[in-house]
Amino acid sequence: MLEAFSAGEPTPESTQAHVRTCAACGSQLEALTAGRDAFLRARPADRFLKQLERREAAAPRAPSPWRRLFPVLAAAVPALVLVLVLGPRLFDDGSGVTWKGGAFRVVASRAGAEAVRLEQDSVVKEGDRLRFAYETPEAGHLLVLELDGRGGASVFHPFEGTASAPVAAAQRDFLPGSVELDDAPGTEWLFAVYAPRPLEAAPLLAQLREQAGRAEPTLTCDGCRVTALRLRKAP
Repeated sequence: MLEAFSAGEPTPESTQAHVRTCAACGSQLEALTAGRDAFLRARPADRFLKQLERREAAAPRAPSPWRRLFPVLAAAVPALVLVLVLGPRLFDDGSGVTWKGGAFRVVASRAGAEAVRLEQDSVVKEGDRLRFAYETPEAGHLLVLELDGRGGASVFHPFEGTASAPVAAAQRDFLPGSVELDDAPGTEWLFAVYAPRPLEAAPLLAQLREQAGRAEPTLTCDGCRVTALRLRKAP
C-alpha cells in the first residue's frame, strides 16, 4: 500500500490518515518517494525513447515495429518506470551490474572501465566511485561508514551526515549519490550499520578511529546489524 501511495496511486483515506500519524510508515513512504524521484531523474522517459531511436538509426533494416510502438511507449514509460522502481526484480543500474537480493552491496566504477561489484578484498584505486545498495525485509535506518588506511573514519551514507538515513523494506535500488575514493593508502574498510531506530554517527566513528591500524577492526552497536567489507587500495 505504501508503494502504491508513493507512486501517486489512489489509496484509502484510512491509509493516508495512518501514514500521517505513524512515524515508521511515514519514514518508509519518504524513502520510497525519494527512491522513485531519484530513479526518474536518472532515467527520464525521453532518454529511454531517444536510446531506442539511436539504436533504430544505427541498424537500418526492414521497417521496424518500434516506429509503430513509439506513441504507445511514450504513454507506457511512466508506468514502466514505476514497475522498475517498486517491483521485485533483478537490479541493473545501466552499468551492466545485475543481481538479486542480498544485504550490503557495493559497486565501483572508474574512467574507461565497466562498473564492477566489489567483494571481500577487491582491489580499488584513488578516484574510483562507489555506490551502495542495502536490502532488508523491514524498514529501518542505515549508516555506511569508512575507515581508511590513515586511520580516518567518515560517513559515506548519508554522505558526511551526522545521523542515519531511513531505508525502506526490500529496497533494491542504489542509495542516492556516490563517493570518490581519495589517495589514502592501505586497506579500506566499509561498514554498513542497519538498525530499526535512528543512529548517531559520532560514537560509531569514534569506535573505528580507536581501532586504526588493527588487522580486523570491528564495530559494535546495540540492536544493530553490521556488515563489513575490506578493500585493498592499489597505488
